[in-house]
Amino acid sequence: MITKRLRRGMAGLGFVAILSAQAFASGGVNLGNLPNYHMVFTNGSVDANWQGASKGFIGNVAVNGLSADLRTSGTVPFAGTIFTNASNLGAWQDIVDDNAGQASAQYNQVSRLSGLESDLSNAFAQVNAMAASAGFSSKSTSSLNGLNTQNGLDETFVINVTSEFQVSDKINITGDSGDKFIMRWDTDSDSTNGYQGQVKFQSGGAIVPLGGLTATSFVHVAGDINASGGGNNPSSPFPQGPRTNNGQGSLINGGKDFSGGGFFTGYWLTTGTPTNQQTSSLSNAVFVGGWYTSTSKFSMTSGTSGVYFEPVPEPGTMAFLGLGVLALLRKRRK
Repeated sequence: MITKRLRRGMAGLGFVAILSAQAFASGGVNLGNLPNYHMVFTNGSVDANWQGASKGFIGNVAVNGLSADLRTSGTVPFAGTIFTNASNLGAWQDIVDDNAGQASAQYNQVSRLSGLESDLSNAFAQVNAMAASAGFSSKSTSSLNGLNTQNGLDETFVINVTSEFQVSDKINITGDSGDKFIMRWDTDSDSTNGYQGQVKFQSGGAIVPLGGLTATSFVHVAGDINASGGGNNPSSPFPQGPRTNNGQGSLINGGKDFSGGGFFTGYWLTTGTPTNQQTSSLSNAVFVGGWYTSTSKFSMTSGTSGVYFEPVPEPGTMAFLGLGVLALLRKRRK
């Protein structure tokens, strides 16, 4: 992970622009700039509802304000920047205004939203084209509980999840820090007809990363998602609320720790249902990582919250960054 000291040093070398626009790969999937955001909404034309009451959200958000039907109600604790390609945020401006000092907005971000839409489409195509790993062509969620891939090697596992989409239990997965899990949630394992089935985490259900894994170790593609409350949080160091430093620091102003719900761990890429691209109303959904979606309809209602996880560049990316730093250092010395 890029440390604060390295960030300051790179900033002194004029490296901030590279960091802020860096594209990230995960397990061989080029996610582009998506992981620089907590949530990205490229459509929302039927409904784009982000409302309280909420434990809060931390992380940047991008929304296609030219197509989305934006609405909100209540108070949503939020720390971050909301980017839109429109000239204003409409109803979502209230979210920024209610969080003075920790929230901001940037308007007219046309190229930014266009790039993110392409990143999302390309990521879906890449994941769809990947062959399932041996032994993982058709798995239930319960069969993944207790999975342990620790062997000192960096490996990628492409998993077709085809059954038990309603998850009320903790799914414990252990692995090395360099392991990646690409999970396709589709009951018929056929992406050509869309991602079938509704993924619903509820009553404290979650994928819990153990060993060297974190939320950034998981990339998911799915159609419809849903959630409901109850149950308990996964144990720390799993993030307990909308906190700084990947969920391990201080609560944002107005934020509260999570109290159960359905936990979506990792980077979730969704389309909505195959028939109309709509997403079920989310109650007590907790996003630990990121949510990037082309859905035409979503509603984040009571208890829905989230905490952003900063992506960890893979070795090839870090090598590129290192070469860039050396080049700038040499240029400075001349």
